[in-house]
Amino acid sequence: MRDTLGTRNVIWIYEVGSQEGRNLSGTEGANFPFWSPDGKWLGFFADGKLKKVDIAGGHVQVLCDAPSGRGGSWNNENVIIFTPEGVGSGIFRISASGGTPTKVTAPDSSRGEYNHRWPVFLPDGTHFLYLAFNFSGQKDVNDLFVGSLDTNQKQLVSEMNANVLYTASGYLLFPREKTLFAQRFDVKRFVLTGEPSAVLNDIQYQPQIRRAVFAAADGRALVVQSGNGEAISQPQWFDRHGTKLGEVGKPDVYQNVFLAPNRQVVAVDKTDMASLNTDVWTYELERDSAKRLTFDPAIDGVPIWSPDSTRLVFNSTRQVVNNMFIKNSDGTGEEKCLVCDERAKWPNDWSRDGKYVLYTRGTDLCFVAFPDLKPKLYLKAIASIKNGQFSPDGKWVAYASNETGKWQVYVTSFPDAQGKWQVSSEGGEQPRWRGDGKELFYLSLESKLMAAPVTIGSKFDSGPPIVLFRATPRQANSLLDQFVYDVTRDGQRFLVNTQVKNAETEPMTVVLNWDAELKKK
Repeated sequence: MRDTLGTRNVIWIYEVGSQEGRNLSGTEGANFPFWSPDGKWLGFFADGKLKKVDIAGGHVQVLCDAPSGRGGSWNNENVIIFTPEGVGSGIFRISASGGTPTKVTAPDSSRGEYNHRWPVFLPDGTHFLYLAFNFSGQKDVNDLFVGSLDTNQKQLVSEMNANVLYTASGYLLFPREKTLFAQRFDVKRFVLTGEPSAVLNDIQYQPQIRRAVFAAADGRALVVQSGNGEAISQPQWFDRHGTKLGEVGKPDVYQNVFLAPNRQVVAVDKTDMASLNTDVWTYELERDSAKRLTFDPAIDGVPIWSPDSTRLVFNSTRQVVNNMFIKNSDGTGEEKCLVCDERAKWPNDWSRDGKYVLYTRGTDLCFVAFPDLKPKLYLKAIASIKNGQFSPDGKWVAYASNETGKWQVYVTSFPDAQGKWQVSSEGGEQPRWRGDGKELFYLSLESKLMAAPVTIGSKFDSGPPIVLFRATPRQANSLLDQFVYDVTRDGQRFLVNTQVKNAETEPMTVVLNWDAELKKK
């Protein structure tokens, strides 16, 4: 659930039959919680970390890094299995008391596997179910497997496109589109038996992360969230006081917004909910006309502009792993791979002199230089780094890091990364420079647009940040959500990917003895 300001997720606890709930302090920003076997702790992901919280006292402990966690499970031996990243990652294990994670599974590139996620322990506490899938547009790759903590062996169970859950009554619960099905599962042979039966319709499904919202307890209680899991947003203009000045395009499922340096065009990535495909689009501001720029069945997004506004570098899953491609912004010419290797990459910024493209590779910050196009490591992450941005003079880079356990904005020199200055004070991400380099903007963890006065040149200095206004950006739910706002060169207008329609949800439904009818069949 959201906090009282509606800006960040917070874990709430409801006892079945109770009319009231309570939130757990320290769980702001939490995603994908999962229970300890004794019901006294919850594991969850927040601020690029895997954490756990004592539900009695609210004590929160950081277990390890997890830049974009995609599910976890906890067995009776106090082993947690989890997916630390939504891109290119397998399943890892770690002690519930913390330590160094170790890899348990790895995506099989020969099958086109992109990621392993949503692990669920089976009753023996050694074997587990997990989803192997891809975003590359390939078919017949998304499958459910059984893995093991003791061996590298895996066993295919069935084709599957979302998370599953094994129940104490011997059923496997799984979604197909927006219907929840149940089917008998043999935990000795790891095979489905009999025929699937529909349990509930209109369950909430989040297609961009391949997750339906449901849970079941040993007492045969089933909890389901219904409704549409995607929020609708629209790029909207605001002044420094938060006054709305206008709109770009029509409401849809947008992830990012990037203003062209010529101030005439906006690049976005937009998801078609019918095909679940994401592509890069551009909007001419004066004509209010839209143009689709990419057409591959893979996911294409996070488009960043060249300084002359004639080209775009964007992220694509068309080669299974996320690589960076370059294309003319008018749609002419072929798309070419800019940086392609085995690690996931996200474009961040293009220097004003046109010489460098800054990008994240895994958790590190790298750059590629023109014209030799040789990738180079720039910042080796202590934890995770994102949102790198060149200063207008190209001598500095602002970025967000979660090395303290909370996202904060920092600045260091370029290209030698000498010195380090923290700009945000209470958490922040997505830094953007004013065109003259005299202000650095960023988004606080409470979705406030912040501005800090800065001095650049031979040295860097910054003053106390101030609040400009509270935004209502689309809430991030996938790795595509990198930059929800941009700012004009003079720092007077902000284009924010504003959430205009919340995900359509109904009150959670609790069904007791949900499998009673199934047993009669």
